[in-house]
Amino acid sequence: MGAKVIPFELVRQKPTPTLRELTDRIHRLAKEDPDCITYSVHLQDRMRQRGKTMRDVLETLKKGEGVKNPEVDAYGDFRIKLKRCVSGKRVQVVVAVRDKDLSVVTVI
Repeated sequence: MGAKVIPFELVRQKPTPTLRELTDRIHRLAKEDPDCITYSVHLQDRMRQRGKTMRDVLETLKKGEGVKNPEVDAYGDFRIKLKRCVSGKRVQVVVAVRDKDLSVVTVI
């Protein structure tokens, strides 16, 4: 009764997507399937604190520009920051992107 040991070198990890790929995925999901987006309680607190509206957040998700390269968070999700000028206000959102859905973490 022995188990097969697979060396770490042979375990394939998914390649890290580029900023452009993740930004395109966010734009597509925000426009075509908004039900797959979750909004954290932290986001709602920060929206009130910083005077941002849900319209600001949604507009940034649909048309925002990626700011810096993706990073992997503690949960294995890719996090990126998007920015956009909405109604004369600069809005930035941090998004955790997974394979088929995404979560808006905070607004800046």
